[in-house]
Amino acid sequence: MSTLEAKPRKMRILNPKLLSIAALVLVVLALLFLAAPLIRLAGGAQRAGNFVTTGNGTTGSAVSGSSPQVLTGGGSTAQARRIAVGTGGRGGIILYFVMLLVSLGAAVGMLFTRRWGQVLAIIMGVLYGLLGLVSLLPLLFIRFVGAPNPVSILLGIVHVLLAVSVIVLASIPGKPGLPPTPSPASASA
Repeated sequence: MSTLEAKPRKMRILNPKLLSIAALVLVVLALLFLAAPLIRLAGGAQRAGNFVTTGNGTTGSAVSGSSPQVLTGGGSTAQARRIAVGTGGRGGIILYFVMLLVSLGAAVGMLFTRRWGQVLAIIMGVLYGLLGLVSLLPLLFIRFVGAPNPVSILLGIVHVLLAVSVIVLASIPGKPGLPPTPSPASASA
């Protein structure tokens, strides 16, 4: 090899099969994060036996011996505060929606086996993993104080596992192909 010849460039080959699976997992993860406040709210209400009727503004408990509470316009009861906190507010929903759109863009990039889609998916996987871990840790520490909502713990674990799977699936490179061999017609010429 002389000094004038160009060195062969190392190309990282993308794995289209694993990238399509990672794209699907990323979309599921993004949708799960967007729906998580509603799932937590529904799971917490079912576990505690609480019911909320939106038609007349009353709320109560299925536990015997407790009296139903009427939610006033100010929403000053503890149940109303728990519901308001459980939904995540507008800011959280908007953030999750923007993250969903970015994740959909990354999924499209991975389906077309583009490098930017792979990089964006790994970044989103790290963000979703950190958010899942941040929401899971307080639930694990509160276990010593009181009984946490098992649906919230399960959702936190699923978020972290799906985020790790997106990162791993998007990071695995494809098998390098064989170098092109000269055809017999060009070798005889």
